[in-house]
Amino acid sequence: MAKTPFQLSVVTPGGSGFDGPVVSVQFPGEDGLIGVWAHHAPMLASMRPGKLVIEEPNHPELLKTYAVGAGFAEVSDNNAILLADTCEAAEEIDVNRAKAALARAKERLAQAARDESIDADRAREAMERAQARLAAGYTRGQ
Repeated sequence: MAKTPFQLSVVTPGGSGFDGPVVSVQFPGEDGLIGVWAHHAPMLASMRPGKLVIEEPNHPELLKTYAVGAGFAEVSDNNAILLADTCEAAEEIDVNRAKAALARAKERLAQAARDESIDADRAREAMERAQARLAAGYTRGQ
C-alpha cells in the first residue's frame, strides 16, 4: 500500500531548511518525539532542539536527518510547518566540532552552578543544540 504524501516546510530565520512532499516526519516536541503522517489531526506544538527525521515519497528507504533548534510546529490540512531556530542536514554536521561545543557547554553549565553571573539557561540551550547536532550527525547515511 502506497503511503500518502503531505507537504512539509521547515523554516528558519536564515531561510528554508526543507520544503517538499513527505510521507512522514518525526520531530522533537517539548514532551517527547512527535510523528506526523498524512491526514494527521490539526495541532500546534512546541519543539525543543533535537533530531528531525523525514521520509520522502520517492525514497522511502533513505531517511533524511536534520538537527533542529527550538521552535513551533503547526499541522493542518495535510501541511506541516516547523518554525525552528536552526535546521542543519546531518551531512553538513562536523561531529568533532559538535563534540567540542558540547564539552564547552557542559563546562559552562558546571561553572554556572558555582557562579551566578554565568547565564545557566544560555549554557543549557547551547548544550541542547550540541546534543541535537551530535544525534543527527551520528545517523548520517541511514
